[in-house]
Amino acid sequence: MIFLLLFFWSSVKAASYSCAPQFDELGIPHIKTRSQEEFYFCFGKMHGTDRAWEMDYFRRIAQGRNSEVLGYTHLKSDLMMRFLNIEEKRDSLWKTFPEKYKKYLEAYADGANEGFVTGKKAKEFLDQGFEPEPWKAEDSLLVLLIQSFDQTRKAFYRDYEEEKDKETWGHKAVRLFDEDHLPWENNILKLGEYPVAPVSEKTTTSIHHQLKLWASFPTIFGEETGSNNWVISKKKSTTGSAILANDPHLDLKTPLFWYWIHLQSPEGEVIGGSVPGVPVVASGTNGKVAWGLTNAYINTADAIFISDLKKDDIVSVRPWVKFKFGPFTLPFFFKTFELTKSGLRILPLEIESQYKMALRWTGFALDAEDVTPMFEMMNTKDVTEMNEVLSRTKVPAWNYVFADRSGDVGFRVVGKAYRHTKKLPYGIPLMTLNQIENPEYLAPEEIPHVIKPARQYVYTANNRHWAPDSAFYGGRAYSQSFRGFRIDELLQGPQDARSFKTIQCDRQVVDARFFLPLILKAIKVQEFKGWQLTSDDHSSALPLYRRFMDIMMESWKVNETALYHLLLKPGNVQVKEMKSFLKMARKDVKDKKWGDFHRLGFIHQSKNPEWVFAPEISGPGDNHSVDPGTAKWNADRKVYEQTSGASMRMIIEMKERPVIELALPGLNRNYTEKSSANPWESWKACRYSRVSF
Repeated sequence: MIFLLLFFWSSVKAASYSCAPQFDELGIPHIKTRSQEEFYFCFGKMHGTDRAWEMDYFRRIAQGRNSEVLGYTHLKSDLMMRFLNIEEKRDSLWKTFPEKYKKYLEAYADGANEGFVTGKKAKEFLDQGFEPEPWKAEDSLLVLLIQSFDQTRKAFYRDYEEEKDKETWGHKAVRLFDEDHLPWENNILKLGEYPVAPVSEKTTTSIHHQLKLWASFPTIFGEETGSNNWVISKKKSTTGSAILANDPHLDLKTPLFWYWIHLQSPEGEVIGGSVPGVPVVASGTNGKVAWGLTNAYINTADAIFISDLKKDDIVSVRPWVKFKFGPFTLPFFFKTFELTKSGLRILPLEIESQYKMALRWTGFALDAEDVTPMFEMMNTKDVTEMNEVLSRTKVPAWNYVFADRSGDVGFRVVGKAYRHTKKLPYGIPLMTLNQIENPEYLAPEEIPHVIKPARQYVYTANNRHWAPDSAFYGGRAYSQSFRGFRIDELLQGPQDARSFKTIQCDRQVVDARFFLPLILKAIKVQEFKGWQLTSDDHSSALPLYRRFMDIMMESWKVNETALYHLLLKPGNVQVKEMKSFLKMARKDVKDKKWGDFHRLGFIHQSKNPEWVFAPEISGPGDNHSVDPGTAKWNADRKVYEQTSGASMRMIIEMKERPVIELALPGLNRNYTEKSSANPWESWKACRYSRVSF
């Protein structure tokens, strides 16, 4: 009945809208619309038709309501999301949202609800016996906020993990985990592209502890989402046109996180990857400008000890959730959380401390004017205008590279970020409540960016924005910069689309270039002799290397930075332990080849083992290759299960009419149906399809 009413209401409101998609061989819809409202209506209708379950899933994650339909296994994450209460932020944004953009999101919602009439027939809904609730215009803001939070989690839990480093290593931790001046160190902005500080500061990265607190937060896009993007100007291109590449590294699951769509309206056209639920092309082109994004990992969130919090500053809350138990839906409300009166979330502790620990996130400080420029991005005309629009976009936090038809290129961080001119203390900082509630933010001219760089190219790989001598400090959430090191190396010299494909699909085990000599200096490993540092399916050295590296880091409670420092001068005890670790690794590997040892299953986003819509294949790449194969060790199966990698590979050459080449690890639509196509193996083999624009 609800869908009959929904269909009637949507039909009345959208009677003047028409969508007639033409689908290409990749399942990408190409649609001509007659107005900007119809543009957004068709955007919503395609999302609602092809990705209804995914839209509902993302919304339920943000609301803390997945347990209602997926069961008690989602209970902890639902409680944490109720505690975060992102819906409250959505509502405050919506109240002040400009009418122009409200109309666009309302048109999108009308389209989504019309699409749900077909989308509700998805296998997931039928199997679980429920239907998607009507999509509200403001729900798109909810999905945008949860996507942003999910991709900035690492920026606040690194403080907590540093406290664990101090517990393990004491006063040695700061030196041991200091990543300044490592041989693979590189940063996005080069000398002359950022202000230099009078005194240089040090920084580090340490993400390796498995903590219960952070495990309770849902991992939507991946536990450590990354990405590569780079762009070259016409002066560095052999074709005379600027070229852009983007391969976001998200969880490789079914359905795909990206939905590719091509829309035209009287105001222009746009094609690219969008997140179901949000009517924005996050990575793509409008024919005049091309853009691509990566996770910025700049400091946008913190876990902080409050030095002066009083009892009467604390408010207790007891969120409740419903969870599915057989044929019943039961309430759960036995978990109490704490907030400050101003709304700061007080996080449960897993370490001993006399202080309460608060979570602050710049996403909670957003205004409507910080969000609306995202919609303007799709209509920009050149890199100068794109830079201006992105400078006003404060949703945290992404690295954007962009190029235009004139052959110019640029880079800018998008997002509200905390302003620090000095390195924060190692571990969880101690601040007063007033300091926490009144932070400084980087001004648009201070946030990392460069337009028309003299070097003619820019790349990002979740590496640091500034060098250690910068006047600004971006935090310690950045990823190890092995990928950035390799991309920079491969980008030297003239480039074209073919060389871009080679770079995107480069599978060199980059970290082995630095660790293997130190390992072989300490102990003898016959299996590593003659290894060319490849991560192909037939490699017999890589399984042993990766397992050995992981056992060392897990046993010593270090990351790659600290491991490198330890291996520079290992003591007798450490050498003896290394020999023991090698025996353990050999036992786990049992002479397996990488293709047998590194498996990729494209599991369903819900992790429901009954929903299998893709084959298991041998996963490409390795943890630190440019084409990454980030994986977790499964002790029961004795294999590495690949979790994330290139969720799409996109290359755009900015000719008068852009040339777009694309590889997707799955089906853009009809993902539950059997298909004669095998996009998974084509994606692994780095075969691209030309996309019409």
